[in-house]
Amino acid sequence: MPVDNVSDRMIEQIKRLAEKIDESTRLVVLTGAGVSTDSGIPDFRSQSGTYSRWDSSRVFDIDYFHRDPEYFFNYAREELYNFDAIEPNPVHYFLAELEKSGKLKAVITQNIDMLHQRAGSRTVYELHGSIQDAHCLKCGKYYEYNTMHELVFREAVPVCACGGIIKPDIVFFGESLPEMAINAAYNISSQTDLFITMGTSLVVYPAASLPVIAKENGAQLIIINREATPMDRAADFIVQAELRDIVHQISQF
Repeated sequence: MPVDNVSDRMIEQIKRLAEKIDESTRLVVLTGAGVSTDSGIPDFRSQSGTYSRWDSSRVFDIDYFHRDPEYFFNYAREELYNFDAIEPNPVHYFLAELEKSGKLKAVITQNIDMLHQRAGSRTVYELHGSIQDAHCLKCGKYYEYNTMHELVFREAVPVCACGGIIKPDIVFFGESLPEMAINAAYNISSQTDLFITMGTSLVVYPAASLPVIAKENGAQLIIINREATPMDRAADFIVQAELRDIVHQISQF
């Protein structure tokens, strides 16, 4: 039974999507912030997203972080260090089930919320790191999530015993991506037969280059997003709908 806000045309698109997934033997999915919005985590660039409340030129800029880390930690207290109380949504569980079935070979994610892993996904390449871990920028001491959570809410700027600032292991603009994660993402993107992007605007590189790599190596490309993306012309087809509606509808086929 179709959900109320999904048109007949959209149902046909989702049916085609389900068929493509069924035909694939080496599926890879790239996820962005739109995958986690139904869990209550805001995206970045929508009208009510993170950048409507926080200055995008400061909050994740590594040079600005070194000058004024308190700005980032004000943001972190409000919007990052509550992720442990947030639950995965049906999209996360859908991808985890695809992996269990042997269909999905990997999730490549731009998200830092750990929700794919909490839903049961095992092969997850985190291009932008996660808040699970943190390290002192001076001595390199490791801090796990619970300790860092306590420090974030106790101190304006968490500081190590050595005097260095403790930074969560998320990738800021101006920092290199985790080498192992990006290399694994490049490798698996070149081997997939179907590459699906979900909930990402495809404007941040090098993540946005992964669909290109997949296409260049013979994969079909499907883009699922609420709005248009710069990669739409390269897609074999596009589905513009709410991810929760797509996942719900696929279960009907």
